[in-house]
Amino acid sequence: MEKKILYRFFEGKASYKEEEEVCNWTEASEKNMQEYLKERKYFDLLIVQNRKSRIRATSSSNVFYLNNIIKYAAAIAIFIICGIQIYNHTKPDVSHLEMNTISVPVGQRVNILLSDGTNVWLNSGSKMKYPASFTKGKREITLNGEGYFEVTKDTKRPFVVQTDKYNIKVLGTKFNVDAYDKTSFFSAALMEGSIQISEKEELSNSIVLHPLEKADLVDGKLVIEKIQNYDIYRWKEGLICFENTTFNDLMKEFEKTYDIQIINGNKNLDNYICSGKFRVSDGIDFILQVLQRDISFRFQRNENNTIIYIK
Repeated sequence: MEKKILYRFFEGKASYKEEEEVCNWTEASEKNMQEYLKERKYFDLLIVQNRKSRIRATSSSNVFYLNNIIKYAAAIAIFIICGIQIYNHTKPDVSHLEMNTISVPVGQRVNILLSDGTNVWLNSGSKMKYPASFTKGKREITLNGEGYFEVTKDTKRPFVVQTDKYNIKVLGTKFNVDAYDKTSFFSAALMEGSIQISEKEELSNSIVLHPLEKADLVDGKLVIEKIQNYDIYRWKEGLICFENTTFNDLMKEFEKTYDIQIINGNKNLDNYICSGKFRVSDGIDFILQVLQRDISFRFQRNENNTIIYIK
């Protein structure tokens, strides 16, 4: 793969044909994927260093916003990892640590490696704040949205995910958190290890999750139950998986994924429960056409392709 094509891809300036070429190339072999990640890390390091050199003269702290994350067309075969690594050499004992902010545009996903080696996937519309370098005594980040965490184990420095309603404390584990500030919904699911979930206003009110358990906020209380379907947490793989989901809740998920407004004017669909699995790259039109095979409805877009009307 020519580097000039890769760099245009990273900058969001590649043509549709070049985007498809990069996607097919990374899928071809593990070696290609590793080369892609290597070039991506080098590209991001150059960007960060350039920004630091411009800002250092006027400010001692930087906030990096990902306003132009790699754009993929819906027809592309797979949503490739956007590997973004932030390198920082600030000493851990300084009084004012540099803070980074990542804002994921609607319809996109981002993969980031934190300074301690923790791997984080952020879903569409999510925002995360984190220090460029963790201090000796703690590892804390703030999340508004949905994230999947693979936390590097460090018994001396617990890892804490702060959300609008709850704090999640771990040592080393894999778990998913769905906690968008703009909604009343909260859910945490544990794949490995253990996590402690505490109320922000009353830290003594806490629960502990064990592997393959999840906690959902129901009527103001956290309800623990076993994870019945792991597929719903595979969004980081570019999949939309749903089981026993109402039609209206599924449309909300599509709005988040495809950055489009959906207006359901068909009352017959209010009680429709559906299950299925699709790739994000299938596109919303294809998915709706598949759903039409099970229940009768029509849909059309407005002239600007910003709204889908269900009839």
